[in-house]
Amino acid sequence: MTEVSFRDAREEDLAPACDVFFASLRDVYARYNIDKPIAPRASVESAWLHVIKTGVFKLAQIDGRTAAVCHAVVRDRLWFLSGFWMLPEFQGRGVGGRLLREVWGEGGRRGADVFFVWSSIDRTAMASYLRMGMLPGHQILTFTGRAVVPPPDAPPRGYGVEALARETAARLDAEVRATRREIDHDFWLANPLMRHRQVVRQGRAVGYFYFTGGAESVVGPVAWDAGADASAVLALAAREAASEGAETVTLRVPGVNHDAIRFALGASLRFTGYSHFFTTAPFGRMERYVPSGPMLY
Repeated sequence: MTEVSFRDAREEDLAPACDVFFASLRDVYARYNIDKPIAPRASVESAWLHVIKTGVFKLAQIDGRTAAVCHAVVRDRLWFLSGFWMLPEFQGRGVGGRLLREVWGEGGRRGADVFFVWSSIDRTAMASYLRMGMLPGHQILTFTGRAVVPPPDAPPRGYGVEALARETAARLDAEVRATRREIDHDFWLANPLMRHRQVVRQGRAVGYFYFTGGAESVVGPVAWDAGADASAVLALAAREAASEGAETVTLRVPGVNHDAIRFALGASLRFTGYSHFFTTAPFGRMERYVPSGPMLY
């Protein structure tokens, strides 16, 4: 006799929830012959704790064991599926679909009317998203390498960097991401693993960027005012990462962001992988945005 139950996650559920994530992700990598590093557990736990506190986070338990997790962040009218994972031995029983519908329904009750996801290339997951009404928007392209960037004494002409102001990030996000999402910027600004700057031109902030510290730096989120600012903002982001000790930088670029793709290729970054963006409706200005990753977009 199998007993299935569903409930909201609590902080003490973080460890078994992450166990489900890592087991499921390793299974996906093995089935699709993917060879790339998995995010450090500490960074996953930090982001998931933020979702438990500020989003919708639910578990499915089978005979008392955490078998599946599903969670989303709701920011104004946007619902983003930040995690949907099930232990391989329990897949195909209909449990995951019910869990996803519960998280979706809670998002609607909180005011969301646009639902989107950063999907891996796993066909089973993509089929679930299609059935829910999230349709293909574009690919998300990953570029990695040692960037060719301006030296410290020669920034892009007319541009400079300074400490990121929370209001700058929220103002740009209101247009580019269709939500100010101050709660997420508070999380990133307080995260000791993240660095953050705003880009100024003629005394006005025209963009912002975050990047992770360390030898292998991930740049994002990044947003800018206009296409003319794209190359300068991204070049300064790569240069700032290098100044903090980065040997390589990674950009994960929406397929509609042609300015960022051209920058990545011009900076000698290698195209190293892709995933997919599914949504129920267009929103924001993704051609002026580089996401943070699949946890918060």
